[in-house]
Amino acid sequence: MAKTAAERVPHSWGIEDWPASVYPNKPSRARYIVRSHRDELVAAGALTRVGRDLVVMGAGYSAWLAKQAGRVARFDIAPNATRGEAA
Repeated sequence: MAKTAAERVPHSWGIEDWPASVYPNKPSRARYIVRSHRDELVAAGALTRVGRDLVVMGAGYSAWLAKQAGRVARFDIAPNATRGEAA
């Protein structure tokens, strides 16, 4: 199986100029992420303010996003359940 290279995250960007290649892929959804996780993003070095603008720092955002993997609980979906558990 061939490995594909991940696209590099831009150095920085504004909320309204959110790159389509970076999760959550749209400025409208990005505003929600930034609003919901502002303190965590600031602590991770992913969010800063320049004048009146909020700026996302790519390296910090990538690190913060990667740390979110620990929040994923084991997913139990019907195809993975034994016959008695599926009901």
